[in-house]
Amino acid sequence: MRKPVWTVGWLLALAVGGGLGPATARGQAAGQASRSADPVTTLKVGTRVVEIAAVVKGKDGAPRGGMTRDDFVLKQDGKEEPIRYFSQGSELPLTLALLVDTSGSQRSFIGDEVRASDVFFETMLERREDRAMLVQFDTRVLQLRGMTNSAGALHLSLLNLGSQPATAGGTLLNDAVVAVAKNALARETGRKAMVILSDGGDNGSRASVAQAVEQAQRGDVQIYAILYSAWQGFSGDPAMAGHAGGPDPGQGLLEKLAESTGGHVFTVSQSLSLREIYAEIAADLHLQYEVGYTPPADVQPDSYHRLELKARDRKLMVQARKGFFARP
Repeated sequence: MRKPVWTVGWLLALAVGGGLGPATARGQAAGQASRSADPVTTLKVGTRVVEIAAVVKGKDGAPRGGMTRDDFVLKQDGKEEPIRYFSQGSELPLTLALLVDTSGSQRSFIGDEVRASDVFFETMLERREDRAMLVQFDTRVLQLRGMTNSAGALHLSLLNLGSQPATAGGTLLNDAVVAVAKNALARETGRKAMVILSDGGDNGSRASVAQAVEQAQRGDVQIYAILYSAWQGFSGDPAMAGHAGGPDPGQGLLEKLAESTGGHVFTVSQSLSLREIYAEIAADLHLQYEVGYTPPADVQPDSYHRLELKARDRKLMVQARKGFFARP
């Protein structure tokens, strides 16, 4: 089967309400057929309920379990709202999308990314109701594997990561986030997360970072970003060695994507490996909470609203998305 390729033209059609490109539609049909053959149990809530995935961390940075509904305070646009729905995240299915930057600046990292991602998929897909997909992006956004519960299938797809030569002059990071959030994750139920492996550079995207954040928020997608960059001294290029440990030019974009959606940014360094970062992300996702509430009746369709979720214990920090768009 031909792999779906999400192009700038498709993204433009998407932005103005157009349909899917034919290759993408075939990919969706295949995914739907796979799901119908292997059904999973999902928890569905009312159409007006706003769901918020949250991770609670102490001063040591470790995720905290054992929280209850009464341990949280939720505000919409500065006004406290009652929490109507609460569950341990581990009780809900997890849908995960791994997006890997395969542009020229990232090619030297692919071997490490394949090995670490293999272990990550094995860790995250221990339950049959959890699924994952693999996407690479450079001058194109290419789905290497659609949603599956098979770590073996994802292993085979990882072996194809970056196998096609990248065309110079483009890194469609924002476009990749928009495409995956809207085309693949928005229709899913349960917990949804996106992990991005990149140096944070975007070159040629039609979508802005604000539009990428909006699509993730509309789809209730939590973004974890992993900064893997020659700027940190991994390239072996002596010209880059003096920059090791300094501010990375791609970090700002990744921080906007992660912080707005309730995720986090990690940086691969000499003291923190990619495999260790994946272990931290897995710990977060295994100790998530799902909080839900019904917005006031006067909320206008398609309007944006600020969200603030905090723990009553001020020593604890809550990692959750900063806003939502009301359903049209």
